[in-house]
Amino acid sequence: MDMTTGIELLSPAGTASIGRAAVDAGADAVYIGAERFGARTAAGNPMDDIAALAEYAHGFGARVYITMNTLLFERELDDARKTAWGAWEAGADALIVQDMAFTQMELPPIALHASTQTFNLTPERASFLAAAGFSRIVLERGASLEQIRAVRAAVPQQVELEAFVHGAICVCYSGQCYLGHALCGRGGNRGGCAQPCRSQYDLYDGRGRLLMRNKHLLSVRDLNLSDRLEELADAGVCSFKIEGRLKEEGYVVNNTAYYHRRLTELGLPRTSVGESVCDFEPNPSKSFSRGFTTYFQDGKRAGVLAPEARSVGEPIGSAVACDGTTLKLKLNPGIRLNNGDGLCFISPSGRLEGASVNRAEGNRAILNKTADIRPGAELFRNLDRSFRPAAVRRIRAAVDFTPENVRATDETGLSAVVALPRDYEPAGNRALAERNIRQSFRKSGGTIFEITEVTVPDETAGGTLPFIPAAELNALRRELLAELLRIRLANYNRPTAYVRPDALPALPVGLAHDFRANAANSLAERFYRQAGFDLVEKALETQESPELEGREVMRTPYCIRRETGTCLREHPELRRERLFLENNGVRLELRFYCAECEMGVVYRGRTR
Repeated sequence: MDMTTGIELLSPAGTASIGRAAVDAGADAVYIGAERFGARTAAGNPMDDIAALAEYAHGFGARVYITMNTLLFERELDDARKTAWGAWEAGADALIVQDMAFTQMELPPIALHASTQTFNLTPERASFLAAAGFSRIVLERGASLEQIRAVRAAVPQQVELEAFVHGAICVCYSGQCYLGHALCGRGGNRGGCAQPCRSQYDLYDGRGRLLMRNKHLLSVRDLNLSDRLEELADAGVCSFKIEGRLKEEGYVVNNTAYYHRRLTELGLPRTSVGESVCDFEPNPSKSFSRGFTTYFQDGKRAGVLAPEARSVGEPIGSAVACDGTTLKLKLNPGIRLNNGDGLCFISPSGRLEGASVNRAEGNRAILNKTADIRPGAELFRNLDRSFRPAAVRRIRAAVDFTPENVRATDETGLSAVVALPRDYEPAGNRALAERNIRQSFRKSGGTIFEITEVTVPDETAGGTLPFIPAAELNALRRELLAELLRIRLANYNRPTAYVRPDALPALPVGLAHDFRANAANSLAERFYRQAGFDLVEKALETQESPELEGREVMRTPYCIRRETGTCLREHPELRRERLFLENNGVRLELRFYCAECEMGVVYRGRTR
């Protein structure tokens, strides 16, 4: 852990309202898209909304990062620069970027974070980006603890490392997937990923024999590192990131609250303040997931493939009998069904199927349709109608009232003072006046504060109390807490701004000089020239009719051979045979780089 102020829990926000809910649930920072240039085109937000979110988050010392992590076309450079300025003026703390064009622009004094889309896996790559001026490196999801430690040792201490700890995993190395673009012109580098990795494929060998049919052979489970947070912190990660800018509010609140609780239990210091209280029991299994994995935290291994691309949900028990629409169950301890719950199960044919609960009656459920559920079948709930995650967050503050002024001091030691606006008559009933003062200043509704103590001078201190009408007491309280918030915002410090280095170091050897360098505009090309890099091809997304047949469109640390127990390193006696995936007339060849323990996917065109 190298942030001097502690660990940051970083949550996704598809909208400003979800971002606010994430802060309430315990997030130390949120990342959100502007109206354009984010890697999730369906999750854009106007600057006015971002400004309101930033002000709310900054009150707690929490940060707001803007995702501008798509490749930029030449015609978009000026608009991207203007968006960056708009983000700064709205109060954003950093830009998360993929395109190196941002390092060549005249930007506001804002920090730049190197998106995971810049493929940050090796110490050489990370140290180059640090030397290029990035203040944070967002690590590749497939990085192991050993690789993270190596990156930490290679970059200056002031450069922060951010790692995903929860959510969907891109099976390809981030920023290096061109499969969607090859298939339908929609790729992640432009924010419109078609998610071909979540499709079903047939697997053939080189002799045309069908080995598997209609299997999710490129779809991996969702990441869950909630039990590995201490190890990540010890390895040098300071920001723990939850994936999901396209997810709904319940998903974000539930998972944020869960990781907030885990960090609190571990006693890890945090980068923001305030106590978050939720009225539910956080449980990641109740939110969307394809099943969980720690992926390659401990090195490459099998068992990471998701049986389904859809969410399965939490295990709730098993079937006792099913007669048409009437299902009898054996529920796990603590599980209770509700009307409207969504259930899923594996059918006798091996497919994931689902049904809704029209009426729940203890260990009996009336389903919305006939279901072929055999006795003993495991049952899952992917929609719990009673689960409504919500949280509130408050900063503790104490109020000290005197006949001359009233002071509020928050838990960080910041204070605001408001003088009484006029001379008041002494209270005829001191006990009643004291009670009214305490009652008024105990209230804090509509603010981010919780008043934990109100101090009033007692009679032995020689203090008479003024008689102040209730309406004026309430106005004083509102003025006082507004002033305390203003002081908190005035004392908020933005991260260190990006500073363009005088010269760039040479790029690490081994980087692709072709379209995989992702140079989509003249500013990115200039950046690479300054680093002594000879590009031979522009970004794939800029090419009108790229010829992709025979070219690698994906490189991944995941391997079908390893997953299916036919790894050639572990079983050298196996025949080194060509393997192909097919889906809807598209043919993909699999290549195996056993020395690097990686798999490549080569586009072989259409079979029909």
